[in-house]
Amino acid sequence: MRTVLLVLCFCAWPLFAAGVLVQVDTDFVNLHSGAGKGYPIVKVALKGEQLLLLKRRADWVLVEFNQQQYWLARTDLPQLSNNEQQRFALNDDRLDAYQARTVEAGLLFGDFNGSSFYQLALGYQPSPYLQTELTLGQANGEQADHQVAELSIYLSPLPHWRLSPYFGIGGGMLRTTARTVLVQTPDSNNTLASTELGLRYYISRNFIARAAYRRSVIITDRNDNEEIDTWKLGFSVFF
Repeated sequence: MRTVLLVLCFCAWPLFAAGVLVQVDTDFVNLHSGAGKGYPIVKVALKGEQLLLLKRRADWVLVEFNQQQYWLARTDLPQLSNNEQQRFALNDDRLDAYQARTVEAGLLFGDFNGSSFYQLALGYQPSPYLQTELTLGQANGEQADHQVAELSIYLSPLPHWRLSPYFGIGGGMLRTTARTVLVQTPDSNNTLASTELGLRYYISRNFIARAAYRRSVIITDRNDNEEIDTWKLGFSVFF
């Protein structure tokens, strides 16, 4: 008998007026009195018996069995099939949400050419492969403080991976303020051109861990452009 995978996106699964009729393909599935692991198992549906799927609540599905309603764990759905012997394959809803995110805000810490560094980031993702990001950073050194504002464009070649690499280019402004009178800073405002290589790791829910290395060139009026290395580690929240 031909078996086909029926892939359903449950993040948009509505309440069906007539329900979805399925049968149990494994030895049994457990039915709970409520939508949660803390609710006891009150019924067992055996192989070949039929269930009517009514609606979903988070990781639980309300079913009708023998004219009574129970709750089935979403992870048990692959043990069911419909009348055409089509089985369920679960999508990772949260990973889908991560790939479909549009706005991302983050806080990162690290090292800016030997100075302690922290950065606020706000990104917009028009597609899973492309992201623009505006960052504001502060570096505190022993002799000078630095404020950095940059706009970057990132490319993610593997956005469907939970651990996703990215790279990009950007530019902005660097403001340097001396902390002692012994340090001379004739060029307190300079232009930056940067490249970045990083990793995003989707943790859970709306949280992402980030790590990146950024190489920047300070463009000055003199012929002694300086290169700066920045290492960053932090977290982002997406919407």
